[in-house]
Amino acid sequence: MLSFKLKILFFASILTLCLAFALPLNAAEPDAQKLLEAVDDNLWSNTKRIDGRLMIDNGRKERVLTWEHWMEGVDKAYTRYKSPAREKGTKMLKIEDKLWMYTPRTDRKLLIAGHLLRQSMMGSDLSYEDMMEDKKLSAAYKATFVKKEDLQKMECCVLLLVAHDKTTTYQTRKLWVNMEKEIVLKQELYAKGGKLLKQVEYFDYRELGERLFPRKMIFRDLLKENTKTTYMFDDIEFDVDIPKKYFSQSILKR
Repeated sequence: MLSFKLKILFFASILTLCLAFALPLNAAEPDAQKLLEAVDDNLWSNTKRIDGRLMIDNGRKERVLTWEHWMEGVDKAYTRYKSPAREKGTKMLKIEDKLWMYTPRTDRKLLIAGHLLRQSMMGSDLSYEDMMEDKKLSAAYKATFVKKEDLQKMECCVLLLVAHDKTTTYQTRKLWVNMEKEIVLKQELYAKGGKLLKQVEYFDYRELGERLFPRKMIFRDLLKENTKTTYMFDDIEFDVDIPKKYFSQSILKR
């Protein structure tokens, strides 16, 4: 009988040790900030050039704009619209905290600032302010792990992002990130008071060199009904040489 009890105690001890080692591994939370940095590294580069389409659906009809976009770091961006005829030749230039827009119909260059930044960009679900906020999230926010959840048939970590700077447009965001591929599948953007304002979904990731990049992003302004704006990235190049003139105000009237 004593031998049997010793065996029970032995196996119980082994089981306890196994659980002691297994539980921390299963319960361990991912490093949210490092995961956010990995997502940024996947999406950002020193420079990039994109050919794409902007599909604006206002619930009644859809407009399709084609455009070319050049970007250097997070502070410089130049966009030129190629079609339709009404928008052809429209240009936007972002340099640090300044945004200019040129339209050939008026032959004028406009500095978009103040309340104008909150207006809809080209009638889309994005504002000009959203363009100005296009930067590395890991630099602007502190991330914490919330929970795990399935999305698009993938297991995701839900991250809560809180802005470092109180002037940041969206003080909090939620991200659904696939940890294995280090890609973001969904993002929610909140007002300072906690109201959900916008939602962004990412689809059709493809390999581009050593990174994965979405071919499609869908933006929804949740203060509007039945609207959405889809970005299609048809051709993307990373770490390309971009002429300096592309980030000069003189480019706007060329």
